[in-house]
Amino acid sequence: MIQDIIDTIAAALADTPGIKGEPAQYVGNLGELVKQPKRLPALWLIYDGADFVGREVVDGVYAGHTMQFTVVLLAKNHRSRVDGAEACHTIIEAVRARLIGLLLSDYDAELWPVSERLIDASGPLLVYALSYQIKTSYSSS
Repeated sequence: MIQDIIDTIAAALADTPGIKGEPAQYVGNLGELVKQPKRLPALWLIYDGADFVGREVVDGVYAGHTMQFTVVLLAKNHRSRVDGAEACHTIIEAVRARLIGLLLSDYDAELWPVSERLIDASGPLLVYALSYQIKTSYSSS
């Protein structure tokens, strides 16, 4: 389920204007991510985990939960941080247009935004975290 959703998000973000290369899945810390060999600006996909609601048993075990995914945008602009931010804003808006309400029909769910944050601005490097969630359920029946 998790990998299917990551693959669906990656497919939705393929050919996002302003991005060089295809979005890729990442697991690790931010310091390592910044060192990854990839042309910038680039998008990385991270599964952040899930929150579960109380236990329910109706014709088997039911576990309603909310899963969260983050799209990390890495960009560099050696001329000006402001120019870099403006370019990132265009990419962020393109990501929104592709992900808000993205139907995940196999799971009867849709992707919805949670937050967008600038998480690092070091020298020419800008790092944004765009968080999305889905609410769905696991059933053993």
